[in-house]
Amino acid sequence: MALKLRISLYLALITSSLTLLVGMHNSITLTAMVNRTLVSLVFFAILGFVCGQYAERFLKEKLEEIESKDMNIESANSDDEPEPELPVAEFEPLNTKDFENITLTQK
Repeated sequence: MALKLRISLYLALITSSLTLLVGMHNSITLTAMVNRTLVSLVFFAILGFVCGQYAERFLKEKLEEIESKDMNIESANSDDEPEPELPVAEFEPLNTKDFENITLTQK
């Protein structure tokens, strides 16, 4: 799951559950408690999604920097050891000689 969705989900669930608990503690009516809980759920889900987008953008840049450093280290190590080259497989289309080896059986 994407980071922005996780942040959005966790933030919305935490705030809506806190709103529900505070509503029960203050003994407000059920409709007001449900209304406040739904409003906080939607509002903080949107807020968490926006914050998650900025966090992903920031962390993506950091991850790309780390990956580029790792690639430079790996390319430096791979230059020391030459990889053996595999022979290129020749493509041969079917011809009449290939059909002689095929046997047909009927059941």
